[in-house]
Amino acid sequence: MEKICLYLAVGGAVILLFMFFFSTSGVMDYNRLKSRQDQLDAQFAIAVSQNSKMEKEILKLKTDIEYIKHLAKHEHEMAAQDELVFKEKPKN
Repeated sequence: MEKICLYLAVGGAVILLFMFFFSTSGVMDYNRLKSRQDQLDAQFAIAVSQNSKMEKEILKLKTDIEYIKHLAKHEHEMAAQDELVFKEKPKN
């Protein structure tokens, strides 16, 4: 009788451990969800950083005329009315 109780107890413990590790709310799911949360946290930090940069850019575009002139001249190849533009001929 004692052996049967011992086997039942060990079997029950094995079943409980199996359920703990492999059930829908077990350790494996916890680790998977924790990993996903870490990925989302990293993506969120990147998005916050990019948002901050864009807000600074918008503020500069609204308030800083020298910055606008710099962008026009260097990124859009524009010139002021009183500037002379010298360009090299293509080497063909």
